[in-house]
Amino acid sequence: MINLLMTAALAVSSQVTDVTVFNDRAQVVRSAEVELEQGMTTIRFGHLPEAIDSRGIQVTGDGDATVLDVRFKTENFEDIPEEAWKKLSDEKKRLEMEAETVRQTIERFDASKAFLNAISKKVTHASEKEEGAASLDPGSWESMLALYSSKSEEYDEGRRLALEKLEGIQKALDKVNADIRDAGMHQRKKRRVVEVDLESFSAGKAMLNLSYIVYGPKWVPAYDIRVDTESRRMEVKYFALVKQNTGEDWGDVALKLSTANPGLGGQHPELDPWRIRMDSPHAAKSRAHSFSSAAMPELAGRADNFYQGDNLLYDVDSPNEQAASVPMKPRTSSVSHKGASVVFEVKGRSDIASDNVEHRVAVAAVELPATFRYSSVPKLSPLAYLKAHAENSGAHPFLEGKVNVFLDGNFVTSTQMELVAPGEEFWVFLGADESMKVEHKLIKKYQSREGFGGKTVRHTFEYLMTVKNTHRVPEEVVVMDQLPISGSEGLEVKLIEPKYSKDTDALKIDEEKRISWIRTVQPGETWEIPFRFYVEAPRDMNISGLE
Repeated sequence: MINLLMTAALAVSSQVTDVTVFNDRAQVVRSAEVELEQGMTTIRFGHLPEAIDSRGIQVTGDGDATVLDVRFKTENFEDIPEEAWKKLSDEKKRLEMEAETVRQTIERFDASKAFLNAISKKVTHASEKEEGAASLDPGSWESMLALYSSKSEEYDEGRRLALEKLEGIQKALDKVNADIRDAGMHQRKKRRVVEVDLESFSAGKAMLNLSYIVYGPKWVPAYDIRVDTESRRMEVKYFALVKQNTGEDWGDVALKLSTANPGLGGQHPELDPWRIRMDSPHAAKSRAHSFSSAAMPELAGRADNFYQGDNLLYDVDSPNEQAASVPMKPRTSSVSHKGASVVFEVKGRSDIASDNVEHRVAVAAVELPATFRYSSVPKLSPLAYLKAHAENSGAHPFLEGKVNVFLDGNFVTSTQMELVAPGEEFWVFLGADESMKVEHKLIKKYQSREGFGGKTVRHTFEYLMTVKNTHRVPEEVVVMDQLPISGSEGLEVKLIEPKYSKDTDALKIDEEKRISWIRTVQPGETWEIPFRFYVEAPRDMNISGLE
């Protein structure tokens, strides 16, 4: 057993160098270069974030030394020294006194203005019957009005300037109060530190890497898709919106983004035997409570509170001192698959401030050949909607996220990206194109008696849909309409035109009787689509939903 000499811990200055962001947390790596003497040394990492998970701490390093123990501690401390507290307190008192002086100045301006108004009222409304009242000649009236106007303007301007000064003082006072609250002058605060015991076999430099999990950071994917109709190409720009408010800035870090969801746990829960029995109401109620507690077994796979290395095993049971394991993590590639998850390594260095603001980080850009198709439902809208079809030939999967779509350099719409794996095909809607002319006309609607004695009534509908391609290139167009679906026995629906027996490349009908006509329309061509059907029912039956 190695005996450690208890010496003061060596506080080191560390920088965040690597960050892997998940959907609700991040794995942060801090690095520090230390100068070690031969023998035992305790290294201390301070200023760790409040939301750190003590169970996910790992320490690795390079140098002629061995890691013996890793401890996480929560310590109480006074947030700032007494002289800093005195400085803030004195500044607060000074501002409060200055604010009170300005308020008194405002009160004096108000009193002066009130006195001036009282004199003016007395002079202008003096009763002729009042003893001693004197009338003023025009010259005196003019002098008095000038005096009133000058003094009134002086008091108003002085009051306005005093109010502006008071507002500035109040803002400064609010900031001092906020600094006092943030610094926690009225109470002791807690800080989180990690101490590492090292045995160095020779004096020299060593590099230590502290890795920990911190809760709160997250990232979501976002995309800009730019489509060029001339070149028939689609550029997909992949971004990550990264947000964190951990209290530590991530400056000049190697950033990775993971699709893993650590919150789901590593293993499925186990089913306990479900036993039932007949019992009295009181006992049954008691057992129901016991069953509800047993029905939520703990998830397996939690990190144990142990660190093991060089035949040493430490078990720390103190609530404020917990050990951690230290396996080394392999470096990921630009895109790597970790089981069911994917890790993106962002090229270059990144800066993510602790400001709870989404930072847009470029992940990838891929250019894809695209094919175009117009779709239209003339029955509901006289517009044709363009959409582009492409295959994800890049190495990055497209995750679900918001998409800003640009067509020929112009923003057209926002939509959602569905999950698209590499090699999968996908569609992007590009908005309506008014240069593709669409019309829907009711040609004829009539009724006729059918069957022996005219016992049934046939309602016949004839429509004509047209699509004109005003572009200079052929365009694939899909036009959609529908047949009514019979919901009653004796109510028959029959398609007359187009003739249909089974789905083809040019005509398809789905289970809900939606019809799709598909055709490549040449430049300047007008495609005419006749559509006829009838609905036949007994003469005494009322048909609802037909119109």
